[in-house]
Amino acid sequence: MIRSVIICLASLIIVLCSVHAKGKSYVLKFNASEPESYIDCGAFDEYVSGDFTIETRIFVDSWAGNYILADESWNDANGSVGFAFRFNSSGNVEVNVGTGDWEAVTSTGNQLKTGMWQHVAVSVNADNEVSIFIDGILVGNGTLSKPMIASGNHVFMGEGSAWKDRRLDGKLSDFRIWNTARTEEEINLNKDIQLNGTEDGLVANWLLNEGQGDSVLDLTSQHNLKRGAGTEWVQKDNILVDGSLKILDSGYDSVLVSVAGEVITDWSVTEAEIPGEFSFRKIDDHSAYLVYFAEASSYQNDTISIQATSANAADIEALVTVDLYDNKYQYFGEKLLDKIHDEFYNKSNGLYAEAIDESSNFKQATSFVWPASHMLRALTNAWKLNPEKYENLLFNYLEGIEVYKVTNAGRTGYAVLPGNTGTRFYDDNGQLMMPFSMIYDVAQNDIALENLKTAYEFNNEIRDSRFAIPQHEDQLGFGMLFSMSVNYTSYAAAKLYQYTNDTRYLNEALTYYELENDLSVMIKDSNTKLFNQASYYQNGNWSLNGTVNGNQVWGGGYRAYQTTVVIQNAILLYQLTNEQKYLDDAHEMMESCIDHWYKPGQGLSEISFWGGDDMIDALLDMFRETADVKFYTIAADIMDFLSAYNRDKRGYYASSYSDAEGKWNLNRLNENPSEIGMMGQAAAASSFLNVALSSVNITTSVIELENKDKKSALIIFPNPAPLGTEIRIKIPEKSGLVSEAYLYNQSGQLVESFESQTVTGDGLITVTPAVNIPGVYIFRVISGARSYNAKVLIH
Repeated sequence: MIRSVIICLASLIIVLCSVHAKGKSYVLKFNASEPESYIDCGAFDEYVSGDFTIETRIFVDSWAGNYILADESWNDANGSVGFAFRFNSSGNVEVNVGTGDWEAVTSTGNQLKTGMWQHVAVSVNADNEVSIFIDGILVGNGTLSKPMIASGNHVFMGEGSAWKDRRLDGKLSDFRIWNTARTEEEINLNKDIQLNGTEDGLVANWLLNEGQGDSVLDLTSQHNLKRGAGTEWVQKDNILVDGSLKILDSGYDSVLVSVAGEVITDWSVTEAEIPGEFSFRKIDDHSAYLVYFAEASSYQNDTISIQATSANAADIEALVTVDLYDNKYQYFGEKLLDKIHDEFYNKSNGLYAEAIDESSNFKQATSFVWPASHMLRALTNAWKLNPEKYENLLFNYLEGIEVYKVTNAGRTGYAVLPGNTGTRFYDDNGQLMMPFSMIYDVAQNDIALENLKTAYEFNNEIRDSRFAIPQHEDQLGFGMLFSMSVNYTSYAAAKLYQYTNDTRYLNEALTYYELENDLSVMIKDSNTKLFNQASYYQNGNWSLNGTVNGNQVWGGGYRAYQTTVVIQNAILLYQLTNEQKYLDDAHEMMESCIDHWYKPGQGLSEISFWGGDDMIDALLDMFRETADVKFYTIAADIMDFLSAYNRDKRGYYASSYSDAEGKWNLNRLNENPSEIGMMGQAAAASSFLNVALSSVNITTSVIELENKDKKSALIIFPNPAPLGTEIRIKIPEKSGLVSEAYLYNQSGQLVESFESQTVTGDGLITVTPAVNIPGVYIFRVISGARSYNAKVLIH
C-alpha cells in the first residue's frame, strides 16, 4: 500500500481567525549552494504502507534546486524504491514513486512560480491514486501500477536521499505529513490555519518558525529534528494579523496588520462582501491599523481579503475575519476566548499556559488541571453558540486533556499537571466532571463519557463508610469531608445515572446528596444554607475543627462554588426523580447565594474561579428549569458589570486569588497587571457565553423574521432540551387562543411547523420537535397579532 510520506508544509501562516505574533516571524531558508542545506528527518515508520498526504507552503527563490522531500533509492532486491516530492523548472510539481520501477505523476499548467508563497500538496490513496494540488486546486493526477516500496532510507527535507546535490533554493514553512489521503476539500479547510498537533491522521507538523538555534520542533511531539548547517532562519514576508475584527451591533473596530522585514508602500482591501467601510491608518513602514466601520445590524461573520504592496512591487495577501454581533454577551465571550487562545495557547503541546506576564510571555507554559477544567467549560459554551468556529478547538483540547491522566498505585485519575506522579486532588477530579458532563450533554462524545467515569471512580472508590471524600490523597483516613470533592462527585453520579440508567449511580448520588445536606454533618450551615469548605468526623462527631496528619485544621468559611454545584445537583435530581424537595432545596440555596454575594448593579463579590462562573451556571440552570426570568436577569446584570468595569487596560478580567484584587465587583478599568491568569479569563468567557446562550433576547441571525419592534420575548423550557423531548413554550397570552409555532435553524430556514396550538391557562403551548440534528434553533410563535421569538438548544 502506498504510504504516508513525510511532508513539510512550508507555511506562511496567513490567518483566518487570529495569529499572535510574539516578536518576529520566521521561516526556514534552504540554499542550493550550501552543502548542508537540508534537514535529515530520520527513518520514519509511519509511511510504510497505506494512504498519505504531504503538504507545505513554499517560496521558490530559483530553479537551481528542486527537492522538497524525498527518501528515494534503488537496490538489487527491489529496484526503485521510496519517493521524491519535487518540482521542475517549468513550474510543475512532480511525484516520483518507486514501485520497483520509477513511476511519476506531474502537474500541468506551470502554476508553481518563483518569488511568491504558494501551497503545494500531494496525496496518495490505497488504490494508488495520486493527486497534486497547488494553492488548494487539483492540478495533476494519475494512478500507479502498484504500491510504493518502502526504501528504508532516511527522509530528507530540501534535498535528495540517495542522490545528492538537488538541494532546494527557497523557503519552507508549516510542513505537514498525514497518514490519510486528504481530499481537496480537507486540504482547503485548514491549509491557511495553524494546527494544534493533535488532529486525527497528523504524523508530523514542523512549523519551521523557531527563528533561532538548530532545533526544529514537531507539533505532534513525535519527530523533533535538527536543521542542517546550510539552512538559515529568515523573516517571513507574510502579513501578520493580530486578531480579528469584532463589532457589537454597530460602531467600529481595528486590528493591527504588519509585514516583518518589508517596506510597505500601500495597503488595500481587495475583497469584502460584508457591508461597511474599511480604511488603513499607517503606523510605520511595516504596519498599519485596519479600521472597519459597520453598516449592518444583524449577526454576520465573513472574511475579507487584504493586500500589502511592498517597495519592490510585490503583492502580499491575507484574510481577516470579521464578526458582527447582535448579542453583547456572545460578543464579549468570543472576543475574550479568542484573546485567550491567541495569548495563552501553547502550540508545542496543544494546551494552555497557566499565566502570562506583561509582555505576553508564558510564566508557566502549561496550566494546572483546575484552570484546564474552566477552559473546557468556556470552549463548550462557545461551541454551543458557534459550532463551526469552535468545534476543532473544543475537541482537540478534550483530547489534549488526556495528558493530565495518571495511573499510580493501580488507580487512574487526573493529576495537577501532565505526567505528575505526586499527590492527586479529588476536588480537581471533581472540577473536571462538570465540563465532561457538559460536553456529553450536547455531543454524546464517548471520550467525554469515559473521562467522566474515570474522574468519578477515582473519587468514588476511596469514599469512607459515611461517603466522605477528602481534598487529596494525603488526607485519606482522617474522616475529612471536603465539600468540592463530595459535591462534584454527587453531581457526576446523578449525571451518570441520566446517561446510563444504571441505578447504582442514582443510589450513590442520593447518598452523597443526603450526606452533604445533613445539617448534623455541618458542611452545610444550618442558618445560611451555604456550604463550608470542610467537615471532619473524628471522636464520634462531626465538626468544622479537625486534625489531619498531626495538624489542626479548620473547615469553616464559604465560597460560592461550594454551594452552586449542589444547587445544580438538586435541579438534576428533581428532573430525575420528580421529587419537589430537591427543587425546593435549589430555591433555598440559590436565594441564599444571591443574598450573600450579589448586589444589583454592583457585580458579584466573589472571585471568578471560586464561584463567579459557577454562580452564573447555577442561576441559568434555575432559569432554564423554572422559566423565572429573575435568575436570568441577575446573571445578565453580573456580566453587564463585568464588561463595563472589571476589564483592565489589556482587555482582561480579574484573575487574582486575592479577594482584594480578584473579585467580580471591582472597578479595574485603570489596572495594568504584570501577570494575567488563564483561569480567571476562562471563567469570565464561559459566563459571558452561557448568558448569551440563555439570552431571552431574540436572535437577529434569522433575517426572514419580522422587524424587532413587533417581537416579544418567549420563554422555553427545558432549555437545553434533549432530542425528542416535549418542549413547553410560555407566552403572555390568554388561555384558549390558538397559536402557530415555527422552528427555524440558525440559517433562517424553516425546519418544522406546529399549527393550531391552543394556549393553556398557564400561558403554555407544548410541542415535540422531530429534528434529529443537535444544534441551536429558533422558535417563532404567532398568537393573534403578536409574534414571539427565542432560541433553544436541542441536543
